[in-house]
Amino acid sequence: MNNLSPRTQWLALNRIANTYKVICFSLAGALVFSLCILAYVSTLPPIVVSKDINGIERYSSNRENIGLQNEEIKNFVKIFITRNYTWEKMNDPAHLINIRPFVTEDFLKLLSSNKNNNAKKLDGVSQYVGNIKVSVSDKEIIAQFDKIVRLKGLPLVSVTQISLQIIKDTPNKWNPVGLYVNGLIEHGDK
Repeated sequence: MNNLSPRTQWLALNRIANTYKVICFSLAGALVFSLCILAYVSTLPPIVVSKDINGIERYSSNRENIGLQNEEIKNFVKIFITRNYTWEKMNDPAHLINIRPFVTEDFLKLLSSNKNNNAKKLDGVSQYVGNIKVSVSDKEIIAQFDKIVRLKGLPLVSVTQISLQIIKDTPNKWNPVGLYVNGLIEHGDK
C-alpha cells in the first residue's frame, strides 16, 4: 500500500470503513431481529412434549399466576413455629439468625429488643415444639402446638395458641414462598 498514491490509499481506507459500517449495521439488524423473535416466542403459550412407549404427545398450556394455597401457608407457619420455638440455650443469638428469613425487619428488631429486655440466663433449659396444627382462614392464621420446655431434663408441656400476621413479599432462596411474619400474638399457655 506504500507504493500507491495518497488518493488511492484514502479511497481504499474509505472502502474498508464502509465495509465495516455495512457489516456492523447488518449485525445490529440481525440482533434486533433475533430479539424481536425471542420476545414473540416468549409470549406464546408453552408446549409440553411427553415421550413414552405409545409415542410422542404434545400438550399446550396457558401462563397463569397461581395464588398461594392454604397448604403452602400451613407449611410456612409450621416451619416458622419450629424455628421460632425450638432452641437449646435460652437467649441464644443463633435463634434470631434462624428466623431472620421468615420475618420482616421491623418484627426482627422487636423480637431482638424483647430478648434483650427479658435476658435471663438459665442453664439446662431447652425448648422444642410438637403436634403443630394450623388453621388458615380469610381473616386470620391461628396455630396451636405443644411447647415442651426441658428444665434439667424434666419435660414441661403446655399447649400454646398463636395468631400470626403474615405479609407477601419478594421470595428468596431461604424463603421461596415469599411470606413473612410481621406480627405474632401468643394467646397464652393452656
